[in-house]
Amino acid sequence: MTPNERTTMAGPFRQIDPAQFSRHWLDVPYASEDPRQVLDIWLPDDGEGPFPLVIFVHGGGWVSGDKRENTMPGVFKLPSQGYAVACIEYRLAPQVTWPAPLFDVRAAIRWLRAHGPEYQLKTDKIVAWGNSAGGHILNMVAALGGRNIQRGEHLGNAEQSDAVQGLINLYAPSDMYQVDLCNVLPESAVADVTPGSALSAVDIAAEGMAFPHNLVMGFKCSRNPEAAAYGSPIHFVTESFPPAYFMHGTEDVVVPFSQSAAMTNKVNETCHEKRAKLESFSGAGHGHPSMKTDKVVDRIIDFIDTVLWDGPRTRTPLPPDPRLIED
Repeated sequence: MTPNERTTMAGPFRQIDPAQFSRHWLDVPYASEDPRQVLDIWLPDDGEGPFPLVIFVHGGGWVSGDKRENTMPGVFKLPSQGYAVACIEYRLAPQVTWPAPLFDVRAAIRWLRAHGPEYQLKTDKIVAWGNSAGGHILNMVAALGGRNIQRGEHLGNAEQSDAVQGLINLYAPSDMYQVDLCNVLPESAVADVTPGSALSAVDIAAEGMAFPHNLVMGFKCSRNPEAAAYGSPIHFVTESFPPAYFMHGTEDVVVPFSQSAAMTNKVNETCHEKRAKLESFSGAGHGHPSMKTDKVVDRIIDFIDTVLWDGPRTRTPLPPDPRLIED
C-alpha cells in the first residue's frame, strides 16, 4: 500500500437509489425542531416481520454527510439478510454544538421504539452501526446505556429506552481531548455560517477552531480538557456497555488508531471481560475501502446475528453494492 493510499479520505459520496428497495419509508420525522431530524427505514423485500433492527449513523466530521450517502455499502445489504435498517439524520455543526447531535440520535432511537410496530420493526434489541463522526455519537449512546445524561428528553418519547444492545464502530473518536484530528478539514467545509449558527463567524475564524472536533464541541478541545470530556465517550463507559465490534486503520491520519484501541481497552477493563473486540487494518487510512469489502460485511453480520437473531439462521449471498443515483 502506497503512502497516498494509506492517507486517503474517502468521499464525496453519491446517494443510493431508493427505487431498488421495494419496501421503505424516507425522511420520516422523529422530532420537530429541525428539518434534519428525520430517518429512513429500509425493510427486507419479503416477510411480514417484525424484523430485527440495525440503526446507522453516518460520518462527515459532524459538519457534513447524509443518511442516504453510500459511505458504508454494507449497511444497505442488511435487508437482504433479514434485517430492517433505520438510517438516522442529525443536526450538524456549526449550526449546533454538542450535545445536539447526541440528543438527535437518542431521540431517534426512542422514536423507533415507540413506533416500531407501525413499521414492522422488532425493537426490544437494537444494534447500532456508525462510522467516523457517526461512530463517535454511537460510542456515546452505547456508553450512556439509556442513562439520563445528555438525553434530550424534550425531543420526545422520554418513556422509551434509547439504549442499544450492540455496537459496530468504524474509525471513530473516543476522547475529544486526546484526539488530534489534524488540519484535514478544508475551510470551505465550514464556511456556511448563518445567523442561526451556534458559533459565529468570529468563533470559526479563530486559530484552530476549523478543526471538526472543535466545531462540534464549540471550543478548542486541547485547551479545555474538562469540557472536552463532556463529549468523550471513553469517560462514560460502565459495566453495562453492550457487545462492541471496533474497526480502524493503523495509518489513519484523521482519527488515530489509538482512539479505537483506547476505547476497546476501556470497555474490556471496565466490564472485566472481553466485551469489545478491535479489528485493525494494517496500513489503512480513514475510511479505506479495505474496511468495506463483502468479507468485512460478512463478519459484521456474524456479529449482528449473535446479538439480534433468534432461532435457526440461513444466510444468503450478499447482493452487489447498492445502485447509486446518477449525478
